[in-house]
Amino acid sequence: MSRIDFMRTFLKVVEKGSLKAAAKELSMSVSSVSFQINSLEEFYGARLLNRKVTGVTLTEEGIIAMKNMESILGSIEDAKKLIANLREDKVTIASGMVGLNIVFHLQSLLKAKYPALEVDVLLRGAHECTKLLKRGEVDFAIVGDLSDDVEPEKFKIDLLGKDWLVLITPVKHPLVNKKEVKLEDVLKYPLIFLTDDYGISTSIKKALKKSGYDSVKPSIVVGDFFSKLNSVSSNLGIAITSMIAAAKAHEVGLVKMRPIEDLVDERDIYLVTSYLSSECKRMREYYSFILDNAKRMLSNYYKTYLLIH
Repeated sequence: MSRIDFMRTFLKVVEKGSLKAAAKELSMSVSSVSFQINSLEEFYGARLLNRKVTGVTLTEEGIIAMKNMESILGSIEDAKKLIANLREDKVTIASGMVGLNIVFHLQSLLKAKYPALEVDVLLRGAHECTKLLKRGEVDFAIVGDLSDDVEPEKFKIDLLGKDWLVLITPVKHPLVNKKEVKLEDVLKYPLIFLTDDYGISTSIKKALKKSGYDSVKPSIVVGDFFSKLNSVSSNLGIAITSMIAAAKAHEVGLVKMRPIEDLVDERDIYLVTSYLSSECKRMREYYSFILDNAKRMLSNYYKTYLLIH
């Protein structure tokens, strides 16, 4: 039996808090579990668990070893998922709300270029997209905010373009015809935010802090971008959001879009994949195709930004 299986056993013991409970769940004898733990302690050259009648706890060395095991097992699962996708000729693109208006076009372009390729799209908050990428559940992610746990040494990150934070209001809101909208004007009305797993929420908080407003509280918090648009169009409040994501809703008259004069409004948009995925020639080709076309599509939104200023 490989040490990989021993590592899975170790993590189960830590999760359950005792050898007996882990043995029961794994359908093993306690002596077999104990043997595997002893083998790992010999391998790492340290005692990894404090064993007591009441259960087990990690030693300092055990904490380090546990993180190492989680990393090893995670890398193995990532490789297995990537190999499975290559065998099926399939890719999955996760997109935050900033990619809402381009990701399905990218899906169509990929299908036209590579007819045998299966292309799935997932719409999630930016932070959830990067979590999915880290777990190997998606191949590429388009995001407007990078969480701190996206390690540059593990992920290939390319700049796709720029996005801007704008105000969206109901079509007949008092701020629609105001010559200049400033943050003090915005804060007079109920503000609608998305939950914190959306990168736009992080971007807004960073921008407000840079603009001198460190403690802005939302009046309403909704769980997805479409609920945000609907809440604004229904006159429940106003919202600061991604210009690129809101552009279509503005064009069709669902909401009105205004710049906020004293808000630090610019943010970067990224395409992200794992370096493990980049080892594959086909994945590199798909990545380059997405990168080039997404850059072209996003560059067109700069005209919209100029129009509202």
